[in-house]
Amino acid sequence: MRKARRSSPLYVALLVASGLVVGRLLPPLAVRLDGTSPPVPGWGAAIVLLCGAIAVGALAWGTWQRLHRDKRRFTAHHAIRLVALAKAAVLVGGVFTGGYAGYALAYLGSSTELGELRFWRAAAAAGAALLLLVAALCLEWACRLPSGDDEETTTEVGPSPA
Repeated sequence: MRKARRSSPLYVALLVASGLVVGRLLPPLAVRLDGTSPPVPGWGAAIVLLCGAIAVGALAWGTWQRLHRDKRRFTAHHAIRLVALAKAAVLVGGVFTGGYAGYALAYLGSSTELGELRFWRAAAAAGAALLLLVAALCLEWACRLPSGDDEETTTEVGPSPA
């Protein structure tokens, strides 16, 4: 079985960049295909992403305290679930950060009232998605333990070979 690795900066940058391209191209494509502008995003997306960021951040803080401060361990199943949650949250946070930022860029400098409303709501959702991405990266970082041989070398939390 291969060890899970932390998300690389290149992977995170590619997630954000792909979301940015799609989010930036979505409004002009919608106008071209449908003839109308996309609907104004509601505050629901920003609130859900913010709640997710708070939950993942609290989980990262609790994990760090338990593993690094208190020096206690998790079961293998619990550790695998934490790493899987962190990986999924990195994916969602990265794509949504880029997507909503691109959508906001499409309406940057818009002189219409709906254009400004789209910009600010998309910017709020992009900020909340960025918080989710940072919390997920912190959870990934908190899931790493020093190995038994060397305190400076780290290994991923996971099932023991026994």
